[in-house]
Amino acid sequence: MNDTAGFFGWFGQVTQELAQIQAQLTQMSAQLNQINQKENAIMAAQDDVNAAAAAITSAVATLGTVTSDLTAAVANITAEIAALKAANPAVDTTALDTAVASLAAPLGALQSADTAVDAIETPAAPPAGA
Repeated sequence: MNDTAGFFGWFGQVTQELAQIQAQLTQMSAQLNQINQKENAIMAAQDDVNAAAAAITSAVATLGTVTSDLTAAVANITAEIAALKAANPAVDTTALDTAVASLAAPLGALQSADTAVDAIETPAAPPAGA
């Protein structure tokens, strides 16, 4: 009987320890689930950051292209007006000259926007140790 009592005592102790281990595993599983949820949130935020960076990069390219195209167009139009004046000195191109000159302000604003977006796209390096 003493062996039987010893076995049941040992068995009871093992059963309690297994129950404690199972409780710890359940707790660890819950913590792992929380970590996974946080990781998913971080990854979703990173995806949003990556998408924003891609959009800014695309905007920079578009602004640069539009600015370049408009600058070239203004230069070409100005050259055409000069050629028109040279070929036909009697033609009054004052309105056309004014219209082309009025492109300078929006073109300057577009160039400023392009520069501002460039600054956002490539911010200054963080200070050392940050």
